[in-house]
Amino acid sequence: MKSKKVNLNEILEKISKLEARLDEIAPVSKRKFPSKKEQIKDIENNINTWNEKFPSVDPQFELAKMLDWLKANNKRKKDYKAFFRNWLRKASNSIGNNTGINHSYVFGCNTKKCSTETSKYKDMYFFCKECNKEKSIIKIIKN
Repeated sequence: MKSKKVNLNEILEKISKLEARLDEIAPVSKRKFPSKKEQIKDIENNINTWNEKFPSVDPQFELAKMLDWLKANNKRKKDYKAFFRNWLRKASNSIGNNTGINHSYVFGCNTKKCSTETSKYKDMYFFCKECNKEKSIIKIIKN
């Protein structure tokens, strides 16, 4: 192999040109965000907008929950507005999920000869009189 001589000044010049181009693009990691206090104040000042966008949740209560969570977990965010928006999305998606999906559980034995029992509770215990064994969930039915 032939070794090629590399001019250090040329490399440094290319690197500085690339860095200048990256500064023009200004990715999210290089953006300057306001301080945490300013971002939280902006969220509080626009609480009516959050009420309109997320009518199924209480944004003031969710903001208090979010701030408590951040403090309890010792977390910091660059963009609190984006974090709050995602927090509200998750809160609005979780409302009503427990009552919206109903399941029925079919309990039976390993042998197919025995009778089955159906319950809407998955932690039920059924005892098979034919096998003298406890029945287990063999099928889940989504209603």
